[in-house]
Amino acid sequence: MSKAQLKKYIQELDREHLEEFVLDIYSDVKPAKEYLDFFLNPDVNKLVEKTQRAIYSKVFRPNGDPVLKLKFTKINDIMKDFTAKVRDPHIVADMMVYLLTLLCNYGSKYYHSESFVRSLVANFGRFSKWLVSSGLENEYKDIMSSLIVKTHRIGWSCTDWVYSSIDPYFE
Repeated sequence: MSKAQLKKYIQELDREHLEEFVLDIYSDVKPAKEYLDFFLNPDVNKLVEKTQRAIYSKVFRPNGDPVLKLKFTKINDIMKDFTAKVRDPHIVADMMVYLLTLLCNYGSKYYHSESFVRSLVANFGRFSKWLVSSGLENEYKDIMSSLIVKTHRIGWSCTDWVYSSIDPYFE
């Protein structure tokens, strides 16, 4: 169904049926419930903590040991969900810094594959381009530089790959 078709359908509903429609979506679709809960009662601090715990759990086990195989698709899904809910670009940028810091620390301490480095580099590229498109590049330039320094300990020519993937502003 297209957005236009949905809009037409909603316009044809009377108030009672529209309320029923929204309540059905709320009760039957978990992502819609989470979105509406946050929309109606936006507790950004709680969402930040929840997101950080979720990301941490994809990188480390509860006892602090590293996860043997990181699932970047799940980490990226968590970030996508977070950025869909939070509209403050500084909060989103801080969450991206948290993610990259966690990944750099993981990469410098534990064995990892080339695919880990490629995924890390892709996250650096997305972050740098997002900062520039959000107009935050000046505010986060020093933080980005310190994150890039952390990649020196990772190996696989990680730092060179990061420089080739990030926005030219940060080089």
